[in-house]
Amino acid sequence: MISVACVLRSGGRYDASWVAKLQRGVARHLSLPHRFVCLSDEPVDCERIPLETDWPGWWSKIEMFRPGLLTGQTLYLDLDTVITGPLAPLLSDQFTMTRDFLNPNIMNSGVMAWAGDYSIIWEAMKVNPAGIIEHYDAWPDGRIGDQALIEDVMRAVAMTFNPGLVVSWKRDCRNGPPAGASAVSFHGRKKQDDLLKHEWIRTAWN
Repeated sequence: MISVACVLRSGGRYDASWVAKLQRGVARHLSLPHRFVCLSDEPVDCERIPLETDWPGWWSKIEMFRPGLLTGQTLYLDLDTVITGPLAPLLSDQFTMTRDFLNPNIMNSGVMAWAGDYSIIWEAMKVNPAGIIEHYDAWPDGRIGDQALIEDVMRAVAMTFNPGLVVSWKRDCRNGPPAGASAVSFHGRKKQDDLLKHEWIRTAWN
């Protein structure tokens, strides 16, 4: 069965209501049999996998690659993602990431898909978690955080989604999501809840 996953670390901007909104969006746009699961350190209204580390913020996403955890066909979505179209085109048997919206030469981990064991990412992080966090959160060569580590580990094999499937709300959605877009990323400071004056965001997110 397909796993659709998200991650919620307590203490930040997001809470369980964001998980619930994402789950409803997935249910509307993925007709294939699937389970919706959230890795979290707090209660959520869906299947929950407890986080085991104290890695902060986006670094908690690395826990998805714990050995034996999510090795079947998996689609990962950040909580600042709004689903606007069919999700089946995002499924991939190869490790697939989003191309960064501001710098197309680097990868973004807001939406990812894979099938198979990629615990190599977990193992890379486990070597020296504190050192890796310190290094990658310093914006090395224009990249930052978990996505920079994942890119470095997976560089030789990672694919990117076809253009137009995962789009930027800033760059691509002046008049609403473009035709063919499966997901809209609300990257940057403004998130969905800041932009509810736009009817399409209210409708797609709520």
